[in-house]
Amino acid sequence: MKLQPLNRLRTAITVLRLRLRGDRPGARFFVHSGLPRIEGRGRITIGERVNWSCHGARVAIEVAQGARFEIGARAFLNAGVEIICHTGVQIGAHCRIGPRCVLADTNHHPVHEGQGVRTAPIKLGRNVWLGRGVIVLPGVTIGDHAVIAAGSVVFGDVPAREVWRGNPAAFVKAVRASEGFVRP
Repeated sequence: MKLQPLNRLRTAITVLRLRLRGDRPGARFFVHSGLPRIEGRGRITIGERVNWSCHGARVAIEVAQGARFEIGARAFLNAGVEIICHTGVQIGAHCRIGPRCVLADTNHHPVHEGQGVRTAPIKLGRNVWLGRGVIVLPGVTIGDHAVIAAGSVVFGDVPAREVWRGNPAAFVKAVRASEGFVRP
């Protein structure tokens, strides 16, 4: 059996699972090379022409009850991407999320005695590119056209049109991009 018919089947199964949850993926949503793991009772909104690749590692989406995960038109989640959404995670249109990235809007456990679990929404603007293995922590906003280098850990806001890298992620240089620029 060729890969394309298998991918169509995987897409159909994922769309059915999403619809059974009460979610509606956009037109031409597509899943490649495996089935994603989708858990929780929160809402998922998927724009048109969104692609998820599960080649070698499944995309994993956990959306807690009362939380909302939104992904804009023509965005791409690569293999092994993990979205942990306990309040809200928003990924803008045309974003490229590299393999093995983690976006977690919660730290799951308190750090100090008497301290609560931290949850805060994550927002990625339009045309953001996260390189392989980037970790985005609770409360982060990343501006339009920003690029985060592979392996970076982002725990503070990143302005639009900037490249950041490292742990902790820090400014490297400006991105030259017109408003209409979209990464291929």
